[in-house]
Amino acid sequence: MRKRDIKRNFVPFSCVVCKLNFATGEGGGRLHVKKAIIYKKNSSSSSYKKYSRTANHEENGTINIQLIPSLEIRTIHIRLIEKFNGMTVYD
Repeated sequence: MRKRDIKRNFVPFSCVVCKLNFATGEGGGRLHVKKAIIYKKNSSSSSYKKYSRTANHEENGTINIQLIPSLEIRTIHIRLIEKFNGMTVYD
């Protein structure tokens, strides 16, 4: 998932994740991601200073991914990944 190519760009991956939203109490659906990369915000950009809310990814067990080609950014829970690059993570 955090693998990079020679130019230091993240390598795309596919996964199936169980959806979960603590704020609304909804969950149970599946998110089928055909192609995505890890999303890292550029800390030197001016928009970073405007929206400097801390995500606490380590504490929450989440990561941001950017879907390709739509460029939509989604937050997923690492513990809820069911398949990664076609391989089952748990049974």
